[in-house]
Amino acid sequence: MSTEARLNALRQLNEVQSYLTDAAKVAGQVPDTPHADPAGISTVGILGAGAMGRGIAMAFAQSGHQVTLVDPAQQALDAAKAHLQGLTDRALKKGKLDDAGAAAQMARFTFANAISAFAGCDLVVEAVPEIMSLKQKVMAEIEQVVGDDALITSNTSTLDVDAIASALKNPARFLGTHFFIPAQVNPLLEVIPATDTDPATLALTMALALKLRKRAVIAANGDGFIGNRLFDRFHQEAMYLVEEGAFPQDVDDALEAWGMAIGPFRALDLVGNDIPWGVRKQRAERPNPPFQPRVGDALCEAGLYGQKTGRGWYLYDKTTPRGRDYEDCRALIQKVSRDLGLQRRAVSNQEIVGRVITALMVEAMAILAENRAERGPDIDVVYTTGYGFPAGVGGPMRLAAELGEDNVLTLAEHYGQISGRADSAWKLPESLQKETA
Repeated sequence: MSTEARLNALRQLNEVQSYLTDAAKVAGQVPDTPHADPAGISTVGILGAGAMGRGIAMAFAQSGHQVTLVDPAQQALDAAKAHLQGLTDRALKKGKLDDAGAAAQMARFTFANAISAFAGCDLVVEAVPEIMSLKQKVMAEIEQVVGDDALITSNTSTLDVDAIASALKNPARFLGTHFFIPAQVNPLLEVIPATDTDPATLALTMALALKLRKRAVIAANGDGFIGNRLFDRFHQEAMYLVEEGAFPQDVDDALEAWGMAIGPFRALDLVGNDIPWGVRKQRAERPNPPFQPRVGDALCEAGLYGQKTGRGWYLYDKTTPRGRDYEDCRALIQKVSRDLGLQRRAVSNQEIVGRVITALMVEAMAILAENRAERGPDIDVVYTTGYGFPAGVGGPMRLAAELGEDNVLTLAEHYGQISGRADSAWKLPESLQKETA
């Protein structure tokens, strides 16, 4: 059987569940650090009442913490309060809470418009939009309000945590905490120490994650950390396939049939296409910007952000609330292909799966080679827990090991040639070039 055929067939490996269970246990360990007791953290502040801030607030309230949710916009606070009440009402209806428990849960929340409300909090989690200048500004404001022993974390998904920490006078008590939507449900938590993070701060954060029932994985500081670096490459290759001839539903259907819980375009519409677009625009301002597909930017320039605007890669309406293919998106994609000088062609399901999953494995291998993850299983825990990679396969590192890493690199060379991107998207990261030199 060829390597490409094995890639399509390897979906249900034996003993993978025990592998993932053991990997999750190991991922939550902090090497050479004394045990930390999270009992001292009882009051938690959350800055930002958007979708992420609300979820983080509920995650802490469910674990018995007093939570102060701060947002300067009263409308956002009102919407957050209604959302949190709705979550509590649903838990009550499903029997997960009784009347007293539901009342106690909502009583744990305090809502305020000013950062000064964080005075007395043991921990403050910043959850404002992914804009570096904004995060640095609010970090300095938070530090002025909280006590000297309070922990401060940033819920950033891509930004440089050292740059965020630079706004603090005492960066030893700071690190990145990347929660995943919905934060009150999704068990994954990426913990990203900054250069000056005290080991005790890291140990306490990991212990607190256990109390929150999170699968915490330590990730090194770097663009996208573990999860979003992988997801960026995942949906990047998917967009290249669309520019070459596939359509979003072709890609999503092929990958979901292979075993992914959700295809890249459905995931982007759910998250909001404007969020990764903002990241791409920041990357484009770098002295040596990375290669990026054009079609995602064109979609956002047309205001097609996904579910929140009713249109993205799919159209969302009352008859198809989960989305459907529509002609305006197809026309936009075809125009982008013409503008790029590409002759659109038929793309098989085998090529879709092969290219996207191989791109994912190569990126995972590079993350480990660059020491941006503690262990290979940590990468697998992140992508199976937070991004819908099929648990029956065990994760991109496990799959690469099954296929043979040399075979994966051979596949990468093959896809670089047929895509015409051997010197751009499919050029091996330096960490893997050194290994194969």
